[in-house]
Amino acid sequence: MEVKRLSDALGAEVLGVDLISVTDEEFQEIYDAWLKYEVLVFHDQDLTPEEHIEFSKRFGELEVHIAVDHLLEGHPEIMMVSNKQVDGRYIGAVSAADYWHSDLSCNSHPTKASLLYALEIPSVGGDTEWADTYAAYETLPEATKEKIADLRGIHSWNRIRNPRVAVPEVHKDAEERYGTRAPDDALHPIVRTHPETGRKALYVSPRFTLGVDGLEPDEGQELLDELFDHMAKREFIFRHSWKVGDLVLWDNRCTVHINTRGYDEIRHMHRTSVAGDVPY
Repeated sequence: MEVKRLSDALGAEVLGVDLISVTDEEFQEIYDAWLKYEVLVFHDQDLTPEEHIEFSKRFGELEVHIAVDHLLEGHPEIMMVSNKQVDGRYIGAVSAADYWHSDLSCNSHPTKASLLYALEIPSVGGDTEWADTYAAYETLPEATKEKIADLRGIHSWNRIRNPRVAVPEVHKDAEERYGTRAPDDALHPIVRTHPETGRKALYVSPRFTLGVDGLEPDEGQELLDELFDHMAKREFIFRHSWKVGDLVLWDNRCTVHINTRGYDEIRHMHRTSVAGDVPY
């Protein structure tokens, strides 16, 4: 097994490993590399849903995604990220990752790790970008660090309440999806301490962070705009062009990600999510 850095910012590929038969020793190497590089790419994997789930469980307890209409039948641990249609209905989350975000930061216990596996990939477009929020925090002006040190962001699943995002046209049930089904808003520190590395990272995103607790709305939005613009600088970003058989593992505690779009063919993937803890 070999681990090779993929960019100056973050990300590495793990070569010479079959995720079906990873030994305990190999898994520890993978886990250590994941904490170091934040995003790991495994090429040429051939996984059944059961095998995808079993490998994912090695990182912790799996969670069932709130988008229950996009779960793989018989395997609720897997959410389909897909623009494939069956009987005129999209079977997967068409709008997944359409804005920068950390997975389910709107929950009281946000996602720890995500593992996305490519089954069908368009010939053009559909890349994913990840930004290193350790580096984004560390390069902030000292005055900004002091200002945000004890502030908390307001995170919400509800797109209707978020002026920075749009409700996808395919979601005819928007009021139920983002209202009735939505969990309560979550308050999380804008500066999150990673529970395993001890490093500090920005923990906000355009998709989920609606405001700043304790600040007037205009002041909160101005601060968030500043942070969002900073964390999306090119020097913090790794971009991955997918191939069938790629599985990408990322750490939601110190990254945000986005789907760059630009395709009109089928893009069909399976994603598992590892449950996390309360940010501090």
